[in-house]
Amino acid sequence: MIKKKVLNNISWLVLDKFATLLLGLIVIVKVANYYGPTDYGLYQYAISINLILGVVVLFVDGRVVKKLYPEIDHGIVIYNTTIAKVILSFISLLIGLTILLFIGEDSKFNIIYIILLINNIVLNLAFGLQNYFEYNLKSKNVVLASNTANLISALFQLLAVSLNFSIITIAVIIFISSIIKLIILIFQFNRIYSLNIYKTFNSSLIINIIRESVPLAIAATAATIYSRIDQVMIGSMLSIDEVGIYSISVQMVAVVAMVISPIQVSIFPRMLKWYNSNREYYYLKYQALTRVISWISVIGIFLSFVIAPIFFDIFFDDSFSNSVNVFKIHVIGTFFMYNAILRSSHFTLTKGTNILMISQIIAVFVNIGLNFILIPIIGIYGAAVATIITQFSSLFISNLFFKNGREVFKIQLKALNPIYIFSDLRIK
Repeated sequence: MIKKKVLNNISWLVLDKFATLLLGLIVIVKVANYYGPTDYGLYQYAISINLILGVVVLFVDGRVVKKLYPEIDHGIVIYNTTIAKVILSFISLLIGLTILLFIGEDSKFNIIYIILLINNIVLNLAFGLQNYFEYNLKSKNVVLASNTANLISALFQLLAVSLNFSIITIAVIIFISSIIKLIILIFQFNRIYSLNIYKTFNSSLIINIIRESVPLAIAATAATIYSRIDQVMIGSMLSIDEVGIYSISVQMVAVVAMVISPIQVSIFPRMLKWYNSNREYYYLKYQALTRVISWISVIGIFLSFVIAPIFFDIFFDDSFSNSVNVFKIHVIGTFFMYNAILRSSHFTLTKGTNILMISQIIAVFVNIGLNFILIPIIGIYGAAVATIITQFSSLFISNLFFKNGREVFKIQLKALNPIYIFSDLRIK
């Protein structure tokens, strides 16, 4: 029964990712082709800086929060974690506005940038409810809210293009869709749970959550920076047009990597149970899942190489012709993401989050250093090469340098052997 619930939860989360990406692809094609590399690049430049600033909210980690539900009143957890997220998003807003004084971009960029900063606050108002649905393996409700908002957003973005509206309108529509998602989540939560979430502010609880989240947050912050710093550096070292071309590849890679988050979210409660009840069985499952997922990713990467040139040729105009070659480089790096899919959850359970933190911090410096070397030499291709080298070093090789990481290195290395895939699938 539990296994069925996990698979059902993964299915809904994958459906969410697939629907979001399908709508996203339609919108990306229309919006990117209409506004061109310059305006679309400006928009993506603002998003990249915004995402880097948004790492502040990661200091309340969803996995840490989920560990509290068996011990503390659920309403207290939901209320205080939401408050904590919103406070952190306000801090992000203030930092972002301060940085804006020094960036010195044009008014169009400034407006988009500020709208996206405010949008972060709305997104984080939904954190507590979304996290609770995930904890109870009811991601179906999150999917319904998300996809309804995304559909409305997609329709209005396409309308904005047809009416020749400014690229600023796209940012406004994104903001409105976040409000719609929040409203739907609140409605569903009140319909399903008779739970009072308006509790007393508990500063000590928030401080404890933040304290335990720090290693995970720093690791996630570093991952966000090295995944987005490319576009910021391209904008600074090359041009906004090149940001637009490069960003198309980044978004297409999300299609190949779309099931990573659903698997991580849905498997974590099961990993927690396996780890607490039977360590030997836990490691068997860890090895089996890593091997199967790694080889599924190999198939996905191969198909991407075949399909991508056809897709790009059909749907994107000539101004984005270089995007497909960047994509071919980027997509190789998704293997390391799938190969390490359970790594962060494992280190959370084994109190090895410092490994994630240190390896990701090093990864940021590696990526930035490689960008400085490679971008001037081979342009946007250099940024893509820097990304996959960083993924290889941070998600795979870095495990060797930590005592508690060597077991993970062996598991990920053994996953490269396809011989035992079918026997792995038979582990109950």
